[in-house]
Amino acid sequence: MNKLLRMTTTMALLLMSVLVWGQTSPIPMLQETSDHILAVLQQNKPKLAKNPSIIYHAVQQYMVPHVDVEGMSRSVLGRQAWMNASASERNEFKQVFTQLVIRTYASPLAEYSNETVEFSPIRGQANNQFVRVNSTIIRPSARNIALSYSLINQGEQWKIYDLSVEGVSLLQSFHSQFAEVLQTSSMKDLIKEMRQRAAVVSS
Repeated sequence: MNKLLRMTTTMALLLMSVLVWGQTSPIPMLQETSDHILAVLQQNKPKLAKNPSIIYHAVQQYMVPHVDVEGMSRSVLGRQAWMNASASERNEFKQVFTQLVIRTYASPLAEYSNETVEFSPIRGQANNQFVRVNSTIIRPSARNIALSYSLINQGEQWKIYDLSVEGVSLLQSFHSQFAEVLQTSSMKDLIKEMRQRAAVVSS
């Protein structure tokens, strides 16, 4: 009887640990997001080159809800520029920056050729406030691509606040570009230039 009780207790603890891991690890969310986007690409493979909006909509629908747009926009712009911007400028910046991120992230996917994504186990504790998840885009006919996600735990959900492709941080790259523009131009000029960049990337 005691042996049965110990086995039952052990199984219950193992089940609880699995459930807790599922709640605290961002990997299931990232995997599901990736699977959804790749499924859309697979279904629309013949149309992607001529109709990139399919990719943009997939990224907008499945990835953007998991992005900390507010925090990412504030970080990439810089504290001083963010504080000096008006509320309307901040909102406009967030909107156009989100579109720029979508188009930058989605453009290479126009050449989709049955890629898959593999996520590496998280090093350290998954229940920390900040965590980095490494993944590899497996490409059948080209070199694999290293893609890393930096995430922040916001209560009951994980939010992406940076992406790194082959070790290059999207946040740091844009921050340097925007800081350079703001040295000689206004926030309105920066937003205008960002709109132009987004249009070029999407063309």
